[in-house]
Amino acid sequence: MIEEPLTLEERCENAHHCKEALGLGVIPALIDGLDNAAERAYEAWPNRIVLIDADGRIAWRSKPGPLGFVPIELNAAIQREVKRVRALTENR
Repeated sequence: MIEEPLTLEERCENAHHCKEALGLGVIPALIDGLDNAAERAYEAWPNRIVLIDADGRIAWRSKPGPLGFVPIELNAAIQREVKRVRALTENR
């Protein structure tokens, strides 16, 4: 169980722990501030993984978690986004 962080440093440590435990070390992650502005903006409560596309839009959002997070679904969404960005780049 991960305790609710009281500082931004603790929040960053929690995120690092989760990335390592899920084997997501190479995927960049952004950390919401203690004001939870991103959580409110992306309706991320209670525990959601949100994939933001290259244009800043929501490309995929997990079901509420932690049990709603299915890594294979995130992987498929990432692959779709990579394919989409490559196609856009090739058409320029």
